[in-house]
Amino acid sequence: MSFLTEKSKSILMIILGIIALIFPLISTEAIGFFSGMMFILIGVSFIISGIAELIITKYFGLIYLIMGILSIIAAYYLIFDPAFVSGLIGLIIYIFGLMLIIIGIFGLFMGPLSIFGVITLIYGFVTLIIAYYINDPKILGYVVGIWLLISGILSLFTDNKEYIDV
Repeated sequence: MSFLTEKSKSILMIILGIIALIFPLISTEAIGFFSGMMFILIGVSFIISGIAELIITKYFGLIYLIMGILSIIAAYYLIFDPAFVSGLIGLIIYIFGLMLIIIGIFGLFMGPLSIFGVITLIYGFVTLIIAYYINDPKILGYVVGIWLLISGILSLFTDNKEYIDV
């Protein structure tokens, strides 16, 4: 049984979306903070696993230790540098846009279904444009706010629980 009902989750998403649109930099910092906390937990678990693994296999233990240290370093930047958060998310979206362009190019050769290739190609270029602008922490905050607002409104008026799950 869920703590919040589906409708209250939707309303919470709408409220958080409005707050993110009003305070975009704070929402970007919140994303970085919560992501950083998760990376700290992951890093600590990797370090503990690495120490335990050193007893059995030095190679895997060393890999776990290195991954743990890198996770904690990433957590530091996620928590204290909103520009890093925007840059990282921008890079991920940029890679996704490039993948869409490649898929769109292959889709152009699908015969009667080539319209899907054209649509995917256009979507890929739009994604690249978004990735370029999302490197600004303020714009990232606006994007998060718009996403939360739209998701909250859509999930408020739909009964399909698989459509939007937060």
